[in-house]
Amino acid sequence: MIGRYATLGVYRELFVLRDFQICLVGGALALAGYLWEIFGAAWAWPVLAFYAGAIGLNGGPIIWGAIQGLLERRVNVDELVSLALIACLIQGELLTAAVVAFIMTLGTLIEEATSDSARRSIHELMRVAPQTALLLDGKSQREIAVSDISLGDELMVKPGDRIPVDARIVAGASALDESAITGESLPVTRNVGDEVLAGTLNHNGVLRIRAEKVGEDTLLGRVVRLVGEAEQHKPLATRFIDRYAAWFTPLILAIAGLVWYWSGDWSRAVSVLIAGCPCALIMAAPTATVAAVGRLARAGVLVKGGRYLEEASKVDALLFDKTGTLTSGRPRVEEIRADDGCTPEEVLACAACVEQDVSHPLARAVLKAAQYARITMETATDVVAEVGRGVRAVVQGRHIEVGGIASATSIHSLPACLQTCLETIQARGATPLLVYRDQRPIGVIGVADTLRSEAAETMRRLQNLGITRLGILSGDHDLAVRRVAEQLGIAWTRSGLKPDQKLEELSRLQKAGHTVMVVGDGINDAPALARANVGVAMGGAGTDVALETADIVLTRDDISRLPLLIRLSRKMLTVIKINVVLGLGFNALAIWGGAAGILGPIQAAILHNVGAVIVVFSSAALAMGRDDLQEQRNEA
Repeated sequence: MIGRYATLGVYRELFVLRDFQICLVGGALALAGYLWEIFGAAWAWPVLAFYAGAIGLNGGPIIWGAIQGLLERRVNVDELVSLALIACLIQGELLTAAVVAFIMTLGTLIEEATSDSARRSIHELMRVAPQTALLLDGKSQREIAVSDISLGDELMVKPGDRIPVDARIVAGASALDESAITGESLPVTRNVGDEVLAGTLNHNGVLRIRAEKVGEDTLLGRVVRLVGEAEQHKPLATRFIDRYAAWFTPLILAIAGLVWYWSGDWSRAVSVLIAGCPCALIMAAPTATVAAVGRLARAGVLVKGGRYLEEASKVDALLFDKTGTLTSGRPRVEEIRADDGCTPEEVLACAACVEQDVSHPLARAVLKAAQYARITMETATDVVAEVGRGVRAVVQGRHIEVGGIASATSIHSLPACLQTCLETIQARGATPLLVYRDQRPIGVIGVADTLRSEAAETMRRLQNLGITRLGILSGDHDLAVRRVAEQLGIAWTRSGLKPDQKLEELSRLQKAGHTVMVVGDGINDAPALARANVGVAMGGAGTDVALETADIVLTRDDISRLPLLIRLSRKMLTVIKINVVLGLGFNALAIWGGAAGILGPIQAAILHNVGAVIVVFSSAALAMGRDDLQEQRNEA
């Protein structure tokens, strides 16, 4: 009964709990028995009936929970209260047993209701998911359940409706409120070709969308699932408390036995048993973890478990990939230079053919340029994407390869015109892509990206939080990396790296004693994300591999959320430590009061529950803090 509420997987409201109604009935029966005992005939059968009903309703589930725990060879706090109730019954203290059972059950339900506010964001996220959608079937439309939507279905979303699934707009434009998913408070305009997320609110336009992800595969589905599973990935502090609580029950039993032996007063021993229930201690870490994870989910930061927040609180080195992470991820082709015997159109066509199934931002820039140039792209076969080097394929019987500088065996082996062009592109901080046909270099494509608008302010705020090392790990050339680093005030950079070289740099920092967070978005970032103490993936532009490998996901590619992540993770650990001290303090005080005869069983039960509720309120404060924009203004 009592022990089960230490698990926060129960999502129910206090005033609709059947248990709460039963608890009140049991309390009313105890009061009726007490009044009958005062004003009626003492120990008459109604008194016994009232007390028996009160103890049965509130004490019975506690004793049954203790029995189940023993049968499963699992000790929990129900054993202590059960022994106390049984001792009261043996001594004939029926009123004491009835009141203690009522107070313990009521206190447990209040703890559950209070801790529910710590995970309020889960309920909010679940409520924004629509239950029905308008399916376009030819020229007609019909309403169907969201669970019946299939990939590729075309749907209509009217103004005021919520997007039912992750989809792409095929017709129309509108302002969307994405605050429930990404934490962005201002509406954003979405047009044809843009991705829209399940649960976002359509303000003013009629949209026709094509379903791309449904059910639990949508971003909203993943957020709800992972926030709900946060407890399963407990921080070290929680696992320590779990081990401590396992020894707590035998210790309290021993103390109660010694008190009874020395004092000969059963009431003192019963008080010790009741006061010794470590509910506050057990609730200390889970409530704080779920509150922090839930608040971050509202801000657009998806954390896969409490242990990653604990690691984030220790981070003192933060390394970024460049393209798509520090830059906007929307690069554009600035220059195309072809070797003698080729045209720029041929170079672009060859590159676009092999890049059409690649998700890297540079590949998207090439494809967009090809679309603007109205180039017809042939089908590529035998496509191989070699991480950190480039992409190669066969197009119309010819071998085509596209890659960065790392794909070149030697820059000096390039034709003079291409070599000069490459050096010019590098000098202005852009990224050159080399295009080969049948192993012969035929051209260079210069691609430029812009910094994210929030990048410089984010670096400043991270430094204010004491992150001693900010760095860039990039496969791009040195001049492009240094240009970005100078604009952001980052001193530590490593460029021209393949994925295995990124791992080497990362390992050096970890061996030097740093706790490292890596932020990236691409396939070539996945190994570093996995090796880092904390891996953070960009959720909007990030690849599926990066998202699955990372411990934390920024759902809308907003790196300005990183300071909030660091700050809240530190607050979470502080709250857990405070909760542990409060829990142990209340337990020790109540045990001492019971052993000394200052607290009777009823007073011990009240003090015990006051401590547990205070601990849960302390955790709930994490979920109700100020939003990140307010925090930014205060820091400025």
